Amino acid sequence: MASYRYKVQQDGSVRLGIIEAGSLQEASAVLRRQGGVILQLRLDSAGNGKPASDRSRSAAAAGERPKSPLRAIANRLLILRSQMELTLRQLGSLLAAGVPILTAIRAVGEQAPPLVSRVYAEIGEKVRRGYPLKRCLEEEAPFLGKVSIGLIAVGEANGTLDAMLTYAADLMENERRIRGQIIQAFTYPAIVVLAGLGIGYFLVAHVFPKIMVFIEKQGKQVQLPLPTRMLIEVNDFLKVYGVYVLLAPVLLALAYFLARRVPSIGERIDYVKLRLPLIGKAFREHANAMWCRTLGSLLGSGVDVLVALQLVEETIGNLHYSSQFRKMREVVRQGGSLGKGLRESTLRRLCPIGLTMVSVSEESGGLDTSLLKVADYSEEQLKRRVGILGKLVEPAIFVVVGGMVGFVYFAFFMAMLAVTHSAA
Repeated sequence: MASYRYKVQQDGSVRLGIIEAGSLQEASAVLRRQGGVILQLRLDSAGNGKPASDRSRSAAAAGERPKSPLRAIANRLLILRSQMELTLRQLGSLLAAGVPILTAIRAVGEQAPPLVSRVYAEIGEKVRRGYPLKRCLEEEAPFLGKVSIGLIAVGEANGTLDAMLTYAADLMENERRIRGQIIQAFTYPAIVVLAGLGIGYFLVAHVFPKIMVFIEKQGKQVQLPLPTRMLIEVNDFLKVYGVYVLLAPVLLALAYFLARRVPSIGERIDYVKLRLPLIGKAFREHANAMWCRTLGSLLGSGVDVLVALQLVEETIGNLHYSSQFRKMREVVRQGGSLGKGLRESTLRRLCPIGLTMVSVSEESGGLDTSLLKVADYSEEQLKRRVGILGKLVEPAIFVVVGGMVGFVYFAFFMAMLAVTHSAA
């Protein structure tokens, strides 16, 4: 029998000790049966004559390297959420198999892409120093989002870290899948628009001026038809104000971004988005799917309802929904039910099926399961809505872009016809 030193986190506290076992795997299995998350497990050795706890304290006291802000920005921009989703699943599987957390973090980091590997190396170093995993993720991987980190914190506190890592990965996968469906539906129309605008610009900026030179060389005044004169006016306008036309979308996007930073204005803008014809329902279904799945996942993992509502409020994205969850949290804090909070918010109209399911499940139980079912329903409705919008947008784009290109060609041919008749 050999002696193994261990560090286990259970119920929010860290426990140190020594266990006798025939092998490292046997010691790990015994500790897993006792509950908690294994932070450290290694063969007891007095090689340096210094207890493990003292070494841990001295390492923590040694300080840590300052984090580069450029590295943090690079991590946020270059690390894909799908990469972090995969590593969270791998980490959860290793912990479920009884692998100590430091060994699991090291193993996941070694097979991850370079930037992700560096993040896991920093996380592993801080865990080795005795920091909780929640704090390590907040400092090294804040791009995971507050909900994912909150789920991991719950698992760390109640000894179900392996399950919560998988839960967080599932939530990230659903969010990525919804976003992918929306992007996929509008990618082709966007390409058609850009192609049409590019063709129109080429004709107006490069082809039409050559035709005008040809007309001027005829040496006589040619009465140009109305479509050609209109195109000349457009061409002259673009020569003078073309830069401003190109900057207009950028300025509008900047104004939209700055306006949303003002809470009252941003909330109003997001509410108007929910009421827009055709696309407003897609915005509503997306928001309903996100808040139902997030809240259901948090409640199902054992998170307190007030904490869960606050996390949803901070991560929902739509400022109007966020303000409604703030009101709901206040109702629950004063002793009201979640159903009462929903009834006193605009979500009773924006998500009526959510109100019905919450009201029923609060009496019969299974609130988290009901919310997840509403999320599934909203995601299905969102998929159908996006499909309909895609089918409506494509012919409209073809008509608009085709009309622009056709008008340019028509103006060209009318000009050539006028020149031919004049020469005759």
